[in-house]
Amino acid sequence: MINLPPGTRRKLYGAEYSSDRLRVFGFVERAREFTVDELWRRPRQERRIEGLLCGSGKVKSGPQRLSGILLRELIDEAGVRLEEHELPNRTWLRVSGRDGYATMFSWHEIWNSPLGDGVIVALEKDGRPLGESEGRLCLVSTLDLRTGPRRIRYLDSAEVCRF
Repeated sequence: MINLPPGTRRKLYGAEYSSDRLRVFGFVERAREFTVDELWRRPRQERRIEGLLCGSGKVKSGPQRLSGILLRELIDEAGVRLEEHELPNRTWLRVSGRDGYATMFSWHEIWNSPLGDGVIVALEKDGRPLGESEGRLCLVSTLDLRTGPRRIRYLDSAEVCRF
């Protein structure tokens, strides 16, 4: 999906892209890996989206009920390094899937705004484990107005970055 000329983007779907763990690394106190099995044993939160809208506003699916763990909780376990007062302003997350798709969140979106309460590492959709077209882990920013652009199928990593 990355480094392709305009108009040639291919979407990749299939079990071969599914990940069995989420890696958290970068500017953290201790890099962490959370296996799917470990995440299933944790208490989960439920979020509802009215529909999956792509960046153009096109409706991709109807209402969904998602169950999983807040991304913020997992990254907190790794411990974001904030050695200086202004570092939150220069800290961001790069969240990626095994299919090459990635998105970003600022530190303020996750820890300093209501949006962070809706960024979920989903394990279930509508009461069932995620299907092959999403992988075993999928990130959804449920409070975005257009939920599609920052949805990460085949979720694999969350890197804490700085600029």
